[in-house]
Amino acid sequence: MSRLRDVTVEALNQVRSLIVSVEDTVGASADLYATTGIGMHVRHIADHFRAFQAGVISGTVDYDVRRRESVLERRSDLGLLEIQGLITWLQTAAFDEVPITVVSEISCLQTETEQFQSNTNRELLYLVNHTIHHAAYAALLARQHGVTHAPGIGHAPATASYLRDSDAKVDESRAPETIASRQSCRSRVAT
Repeated sequence: MSRLRDVTVEALNQVRSLIVSVEDTVGASADLYATTGIGMHVRHIADHFRAFQAGVISGTVDYDVRRRESVLERRSDLGLLEIQGLITWLQTAAFDEVPITVVSEISCLQTETEQFQSNTNRELLYLVNHTIHHAAYAALLARQHGVTHAPGIGHAPATASYLRDSDAKVDESRAPETIASRQSCRSRVAT
């Protein structure tokens, strides 16, 4: 498995860790996962990975294919299964860096779609950044409801390097909002 796949798994493990923290804090039967919007972020992350997965097979990634309002948004147990399934796929799937076409809507004012040429490595990098970005928001939502989670969830790689290489300290009670506001726009913006 390539190093890029390894760090993609690391990003998904942040999401998995956050879901477990929510379950440990309020119990798996509680609805905090659903009512706070954490489940929507998990579903959104999973949708992007599923689009990539389909694109590896078909040659075209369409990130606009979404499962909005699905049961995945309401059940943390299904969120965990989905994330674990994606991790397993990344660790076992047979694909290398290959060209791929990305299809995406580009306008909020009208339905307008464009196609772009990319490759699987570039899209994995996008998925890492996208996952961390949404993990930061989900961590903020969780913390607002008293969930304690592992430090570093939602930290971009450059932020993690900065913190390792300096005397800088991040107040974890504010980290996701700080990180989310500082997230780079180097990769495509997705909602």
